Amino acid sequence: MNFHIDWNEWFVVICSVIAMLLFFWIRKHFNPIMIVIIWTFNVVFVATLDYGLAATPFELYYCGDNVSYEPITAIAHVFMYTPFSFVFLFLYDEWHLRDKKNRKRLVLYFIAWDAFSVFFEWLNVLNGFMTYTGWKLYYSFPMYPLAAFILLKAYHFVENNYPLQKKA
Repeated sequence: MNFHIDWNEWFVVICSVIAMLLFFWIRKHFNPIMIVIIWTFNVVFVATLDYGLAATPFELYYCGDNVSYEPITAIAHVFMYTPFSFVFLFLYDEWHLRDKKNRKRLVLYFIAWDAFSVFFEWLNVLNGFMTYTGWKLYYSFPMYPLAAFILLKAYHFVENNYPLQKKA
């Protein structure tokens, strides 16, 4: 493994620290069971998609400095991307977007997060963490709402099957 620390690793570390600070600010909104299940689900989900698209036969992009696996990718999956999922879920709850009367706001919420996610992906490319070898940034526009929908389904599944009170 040809691993060295340069700007793209620092970019991931800085973004991870920011994401974790946001998570620590909102963590009391979620009960511990929810945190463990959703955290694990998100890491597995994101890593599976990333490795599926980055590995043979697709090889659409790679993360880090070379095409082989680098530890910084795991750090990004665990500490950078996952906390943003909790921010997504926190705001979803805080803004009562599950109510049927808020469907238009939910659609706008998905569009806003899609725009943020694509922008953040672009920052990852710009800062050298992601290198496209076949993927195009515009391919991501339909992927993020789909991922958000799947995350919400998992969140509701956990809520319905592990009905613990949320901590306030």
